[in-house]
Amino acid sequence: MKRKALIVAAATVAGLAVAYGGGAWWAGKAAERTLNKQHEWLASLPYFVVSKREYQRGWFSSTETATIKLNPQLYRFALARDGEPLPQFEVRYTQHVRHGPLPLLFSGDPRPYKAVVNTEFTFSPETRKFLTRLFGEQKPIDIENRIGFTDDGHMSVAIPAFEYEETLAGVKVNWQGLKAELEYDGDFNRVKLDAKVPGMTAVVRERGRFAFDGLQVALDQQRGKTGLMLGTSKADVNSLTLEMTDSPALHVELQKLGYNSQLTETGDFVDGSANLQLAKLLLDGQQYGPAELNTEARHLHGPTLAKLGKELTRLQQQGLDREQLTDAVLKLARDQGMPLLEHDPQLAIKSLHVRVPDGDIRFAGKVGLKGFVKKDLEQPAEFVKKLNADADFSMPRRVVESLASWQARAMFGGTDSQIAQADLDYLVNQFVEGQLQRLASQNLIRIDGDTLSARASLASGRFVLNGREVPMPWDHPASVPEEDDGDDTATSY
Repeated sequence: MKRKALIVAAATVAGLAVAYGGGAWWAGKAAERTLNKQHEWLASLPYFVVSKREYQRGWFSSTETATIKLNPQLYRFALARDGEPLPQFEVRYTQHVRHGPLPLLFSGDPRPYKAVVNTEFTFSPETRKFLTRLFGEQKPIDIENRIGFTDDGHMSVAIPAFEYEETLAGVKVNWQGLKAELEYDGDFNRVKLDAKVPGMTAVVRERGRFAFDGLQVALDQQRGKTGLMLGTSKADVNSLTLEMTDSPALHVELQKLGYNSQLTETGDFVDGSANLQLAKLLLDGQQYGPAELNTEARHLHGPTLAKLGKELTRLQQQGLDREQLTDAVLKLARDQGMPLLEHDPQLAIKSLHVRVPDGDIRFAGKVGLKGFVKKDLEQPAEFVKKLNADADFSMPRRVVESLASWQARAMFGGTDSQIAQADLDYLVNQFVEGQLQRLASQNLIRIDGDTLSARASLASGRFVLNGREVPMPWDHPASVPEEDDGDDTATSY
């Protein structure tokens, strides 16, 4: 009886082993297809170029090696120099793939996955030596990608904290680490990102200091029917400080800086909004803020936006120089961007408010098209009739005086200047006052005590500035000089 039980148990274990082995083989093949799809998606982005990719599949695990390069088009305009090759920024990495169905079982996690992928980066000896000085024996970056059986996945990225100091150079850095979590579906039609950096401080003796804390980035998007990624994005930083002790000295501090945006879809049309908030800005001891900017775009033709996005990505991947890329983008806008104008788009700065030491700066404006057709570009009068716009702003006149004073001091002031600072400020104030009065006399601005303001609107081809209609160039046809028939010079007898 015991012998029979042992045989049954052994057969069961053998069966399970065979079944698990078969499942691991199937999961390995499926994981390879999934990683191929992920690399195709990565290569389709305008940011990276994937090259030298190799995949070695085993029974229970596989290994993939690849080299990824930052697309040179992203930095060509900033780093390109005549006669010099463009710098290349690339990194080689190896992905260790553990096949399912239970790839983390021996790590204490019994949850099933198609595969779990851990990424290891290969650095040059010089880079590896530098990273060892920062991170010690810690891995500089840890990436784990858990792939589900429907190709959905969860990726975690971590960069450990470190403290670094060079006593002789007077350099001290305190990095508090980064943690990011990314969720995605099988076709990357849904993406959710949450990344956090508690803070960082960098000090260079006799040079300055840079620090920030509470950095958070969040993204929650899914692909809409037009092909665009819809949803929300958000970024916040609790504080950011920059101190420069060199001449000229500078101290900048931002508190509670935040950005958020949203993109929605109704039929073939997309609406978007973006908002920026700042609680306080300290500039050399002077306080600015709070400040807030609210913008929106409405009734944008989604299929056209999606097409333009794909074409821009294609252009960025072609290795064009600056002039070629500019020409190609302009041609793209002319050839394929017209539907954006033909579907009654509306753009607006709903509100801009900045508190400055001398008062408040406010601005609001909007612009939209109604009934536009392509041939209107050849008829300015018809185009303007279909354009609706409105703008309103106000600001303290002291702001204009301060800006003019700063510019004058930069041009004529300084230790070598022969002009006394008080005299320079007096001349600038007199000049600004004269210019403001001239603009007011022409109805270009309004002066109400210490406040400058203006309001303009354009509707049905009528332009109104500060309550007065301004004639358009085509409202008055050019006068035709009378023909000289010779009678004016005839002599009467």
